[in-house]
Amino acid sequence: MKRVAAIVSAALVLSLAAPAFAAVDVGGKLATEFKLGQNASDEWELTGVTGLELETKISAEGGNPVKAVIQLTPWELKSGSFDDDGNPTGDFGAAHPAAGPVTIGIDKAWLETTGAYWHGGPAVRTRIGDVNIEWDQFVGHLADKRGVTVEGIAAGPVTADVFYTWDGASRPMGIAARGNVEGVDLKGMVVRRGNESNLTVGAGLQVMPGIDLSAQLALDNDRRHLYRLEATADNLLEGIKLTVGYRGADDAFAPMYTNRWEDNDPTKDELYDLLDGFNIAAETVQSGFRIKGDYDDPTGEANLSVSRDVELAGLVVSGEYNAKFQREVETKHTLKASTNLNVIPQLQGLAVSGKVTLQGENLTYEAGADYVAPNGINLGAKYVSDEGVSATAGVTVEF
Repeated sequence: MKRVAAIVSAALVLSLAAPAFAAVDVGGKLATEFKLGQNASDEWELTGVTGLELETKISAEGGNPVKAVIQLTPWELKSGSFDDDGNPTGDFGAAHPAAGPVTIGIDKAWLETTGAYWHGGPAVRTRIGDVNIEWDQFVGHLADKRGVTVEGIAAGPVTADVFYTWDGASRPMGIAARGNVEGVDLKGMVVRRGNESNLTVGAGLQVMPGIDLSAQLALDNDRRHLYRLEATADNLLEGIKLTVGYRGADDAFAPMYTNRWEDNDPTKDELYDLLDGFNIAAETVQSGFRIKGDYDDPTGEANLSVSRDVELAGLVVSGEYNAKFQREVETKHTLKASTNLNVIPQLQGLAVSGKVTLQGENLTYEAGADYVAPNGINLGAKYVSDEGVSATAGVTVEF
């Protein structure tokens, strides 16, 4: 960690420099989407959402490699937000700011440069200010922090990234490294905050062509563990890719900076659980059919998927069947089909799709069409059996 501190100290010197900035580049994204559908009272209603993101990049003059990046927020966050999928969520009817000075907030700001710390040295990327550290899902998911990162430090076959950040009164720091030594892919990360330390190590090896093994171990400050083992055999059985894994963890495993399911709830949009058991998956292509299947013992869930592209009346139709099996839950069957229609000259690229879902006695179905007009506006229409008809129109511009 002393070497890490030395590199970070050198990076902090950059923050004392105040180069003259000349080139200014303002970019961002503006999006709007309208939807026509029936509300809870079965009345037709037109709703609209919008979003706005602004980012200013400032480059130093005189060949200085340092650049400043400032991400701006609109006057009201609710009038300029996007969800994780990039869809606008702000109220289209919200008022613009009143006449007079407009206050635009700063979301993130940082200085960044790529280059060596000494002549002839290796080039690294240094970022000072608002940083995003999601380097390991088990112990290194700090997300957005204020601090310093230095990435791409090469030392023989190993490449390392280091960070030093502020988290309230704490000063977490860490190092992540990866490399290939004697044919073995190695990676690891150490995170330290105060007197607490978390660790993860991993290794991957190709035993023979088509057969790969991997393992990962993570420890929290109390040495409670989590581990993952996986073996993949591609074409060991002709035309079949097979994956087998086993995982386990202490129920109390609790690193300082992690990204996992909350309370083992798989409906959460997170990355891993603390369950013990095996999983197996297989996929193959036979006579044009893409077949995939998997089973996870800890959750008791199995999935089967069969898909194929077929030509019908000059159209390439993509069809897919999915079945989801789970303990004490009725099997869910889904049948989907989609194609692009180019038979109407005025509507080249019109995409149409349909889906039928059956779970127990609950049958639902939907049909939809999407089209990008020559003027750049995205148009869509959908019918869902338990929701009714809806139509959308939207446009997104990045600048």
